Amino acid sequence: MFSYYGSKCKIIKYYPVSIYDIIIEPFAGAAWYSTFYRDRKIILNEKYKIIYDIWEWLINEATPQIILNHSDFYVEDDIRKLNIKKQHKDLIGFCINRGSVSPKNIVQKWSCQSKINHDWASTVSFQLKRIAKLLPEIRHWSITYGDYKDIPNQEATWFIDPPYQYGGNLYIENKIDYNELKDWCLSRYGQVIVCENKKADWLPFKPLINITGQRNKTIEVIYTNK
Repeated sequence: MFSYYGSKCKIIKYYPVSIYDIIIEPFAGAAWYSTFYRDRKIILNEKYKIIYDIWEWLINEATPQIILNHSDFYVEDDIRKLNIKKQHKDLIGFCINRGSVSPKNIVQKWSCQSKINHDWASTVSFQLKRIAKLLPEIRHWSITYGDYKDIPNQEATWFIDPPYQYGGNLYIENKIDYNELKDWCLSRYGQVIVCENKKADWLPFKPLINITGQRNKTIEVIYTNK
């Protein structure tokens, strides 16, 4: 629902449709798959404490007006000067620097430029206003803090987007035993969708879509059992 390294906001529509009314994201991140199906029962899990705290705050405490009160930012603004809760500040810290693995403090021109009108603040404002609009629709979601292996197995759509085998080292929480993760994924009840890139070899992945990033091109791949 917000900007984060490796988020699926631009390609989420290409993933298999959820066939269950329950969706579980063991590596929540920005939870774009759940956002796409936000009316379902959503169960998020996250091991990175900052991301967990943001989601807990968004689901249980934040209001649209609180978000909208701080939605306009410009290049070189320093959000450390804001007198707001840490979770709120961290959320803004991700939005002001698109695709970051951790929240930032200073609004950067390169991350905020709009190709439409060259208003450097416009993309930040758009993100935060979108979050404010979606807040009432995610009140029924839940979020847990911990390791993916602790999530009870149940029949659901499991959207599994872990730190990637190649490139996942950039995440703050990046320690993954891929053989262990493979067995865990294959043992889930219901629909299993696993995200990776083309270099991964720990499951029989198939190409999903070509992606052109800021620095290079890659191929997103998936494993699915349905």
